[in-house]
Amino acid sequence: MKLALSILLFSLMSIPQGFNDRRILVIVSSEHNPEIQNQIDLLEKNSMELEKRRLAVYTIIDGKIDPVINPSKKSKKFLNDNKTDYTATLNSKTYLIGLDKSIKQTFTDFIQPQQIFNVVDRMPMRQAEMRKN
Repeated sequence: MKLALSILLFSLMSIPQGFNDRRILVIVSSEHNPEIQNQIDLLEKNSMELEKRRLAVYTIIDGKIDPVINPSKKSKKFLNDNKTDYTATLNSKTYLIGLDKSIKQTFTDFIQPQQIFNVVDRMPMRQAEMRKN
């Protein structure tokens, strides 16, 4: 059973998906929110861990998408095409978007990078990546 699951996951990893990273999207309605800069600073301090997990970080502030860490053209296009799916509130909101383009988790408070890494590391595709490396 484990072998069959591993083969399935490997075959899914081999199929060109049209995107190449997971995404962290930090959204706030106004640039004048000190919480968002603290969140970005903390993520930047963990850039090696983000890269290891193929995480790209973007912000949407006042409706404008900006790349922050590990940007790619495919991610920016995906976010531009789907930015209406991600809503801003007075408080910041952080979305974790998986390789399959679905929202894996939504965080409404300041989040420690390790919390994000724990969620990502439990994902089947990430577990297959870790076994492969």
